Amino acid sequence: MATDLKYWIISVPSKPSRESAYSSIQQCTNGLADCSKFNVPTNLRVGTLDSLMSMSDELVKVDHMVEHTAKKIGQQIYTLRETKPEPGTIFLNIGGASLSDYIKRFQWDTAKYSVRLSVSDLTNRFQEQVSAIEEEYRQRITDFSNVAHAVAQYERSSKANLTIRDLSDIIDVDQIIDSEFLCTLFIVCNKQNVKDWEAVYESFSTDPEGDVSEGRGGRPAVVEYVVPGSLQRIFEEGDQALLCVTLLKQFKELFKQEAVKHHVTVREVKIDKENFKSGREKQEEMKKEMKEKQNKLFQWCQTNFTEVFTAWAHLKALRVHVESILRFGLPAEYVGAVIKPHKISHEKKLRSALDVPFAQHGSVHMQDMKEDVPGFASNEKFYPYVYLEMDLNYCKD
Repeated sequence: MATDLKYWIISVPSKPSRESAYSSIQQCTNGLADCSKFNVPTNLRVGTLDSLMSMSDELVKVDHMVEHTAKKIGQQIYTLRETKPEPGTIFLNIGGASLSDYIKRFQWDTAKYSVRLSVSDLTNRFQEQVSAIEEEYRQRITDFSNVAHAVAQYERSSKANLTIRDLSDIIDVDQIIDSEFLCTLFIVCNKQNVKDWEAVYESFSTDPEGDVSEGRGGRPAVVEYVVPGSLQRIFEEGDQALLCVTLLKQFKELFKQEAVKHHVTVREVKIDKENFKSGREKQEEMKKEMKEKQNKLFQWCQTNFTEVFTAWAHLKALRVHVESILRFGLPAEYVGAVIKPHKISHEKKLRSALDVPFAQHGSVHMQDMKEDVPGFASNEKFYPYVYLEMDLNYCKD
């Protein structure tokens, strides 16, 4: 069975009374869905119809923005959890209540969102509040991702070949000479070519023609910049060997150029011996830092998801208020309900059941002119009641 956590929020005119209108909704949903009242304050500001019409489209835009932010933070919480909830479960809560219970028992927070504010002022408050959280979320995600990327990059490089791997886990710092006149370079070559390299590394010449006079044993009569016999085998892995050689520092770049001609890779390792840390030690520090940032991000997301979701619920209530007045007229007499279909397969039957008692309450012009209704896209389906959705599924696919 398909999993669906979409909750419907509807409103209908409270005719002949709020209780009778809500009773009609309950009868329609009986056996098909769970139904609860959606409590919208009756003393929310109305303003003029012109002002409500101008705000309707803006409310839709802010609604989408807030929903998007809630989705990102909610799914981030899911990702950061050590134990993943079952798909299709509501695992987040607001003040100890599940998201579904919070919506079904919704009460407007007058201390946070004063009902004395106009629709425009309330909308701006929602937008500013959530935009600030969105911006901080991006900064925190970037900060955490940079550390996580560095850890992952090291793990990848530790499995790479010797030409690009961090050598600090392999070499002995005492093997590195970095004095005023001498330096140590590391050579990566094929194991089968080590002997060939041993035969030539001392004979590199500064002579542009490369002519070297030979002495005893085939060695050059004058070794210009390589310390004789300084070559050491350090490490072997697969078909690669890691060697090191000591030479005069002033000829370092020339040595690199000559070495390339012999199909080897020259690597230079610079290490502060007094404060030396191996790659593994650095990785452990990065992992510790990543874990700390992950914990802080998790706690921040939990706190701020509550802020964003409660703002979204209040925004839905404000939209119900505005769209009910635009749909049914003044005075603002309507009743709201939260509906959760038992199954996706029940939705069509539920729509049909709701159409019957409320069809006559819709504007007689609405069906033909719905493309001109603020906040209503012409390609959306029309219902004889105000209809909004809240998707409470925050499990990542």
